[in-house]
Amino acid sequence: MLTSLLDAVDWINERMGRIVSLWMIPLICLMSFEVFMRYVMFSPTEWGTELVTYIFASYILLGGGYTLLYGNHVNINVLYNRQAPRARAILDSITAIIFFLYAWVLFYEGLKFAVDGLMRNRHSGTDWNPPLYPVLMTLPVGAFLLLIQGGAKFIRDLHTAVTGRERDK
Repeated sequence: MLTSLLDAVDWINERMGRIVSLWMIPLICLMSFEVFMRYVMFSPTEWGTELVTYIFASYILLGGGYTLLYGNHVNINVLYNRQAPRARAILDSITAIIFFLYAWVLFYEGLKFAVDGLMRNRHSGTDWNPPLYPVLMTLPVGAFLLLIQGGAKFIRDLHTAVTGRERDK
């Protein structure tokens, strides 16, 4: 049962990461178009840079769980990678307290911020003036994905710390 739950969390973040990674294609096209309009045609769009910012922010926020799944967040690799798997698991279990505190605050405050933006129908206030709630909602969703992946990692780290054997992903 626990293995199935951990696999489900991995599956969700794997799929989200793959979907969000495809956003790079329109992002690159949009950025190229904006650069062309700005520096070749001398006529930048009102919406291009703002839309690029929103897409990129969503890409970063929704990809956090995927990044954690593959262990690509920042570590002090010079020290961390020299440790045995059990020692790394113990270090990760200890630092998980900070991680969960950070991720929970990000989720909780992000959810309040996103719901407020939705209820007040907040817009960006620029000439283009798009609604902000779609991009604001990526904050609590991304933080939730990060939280559940962090929980899966914590359970695996505890298993490794206690038994000395790593659990398969």
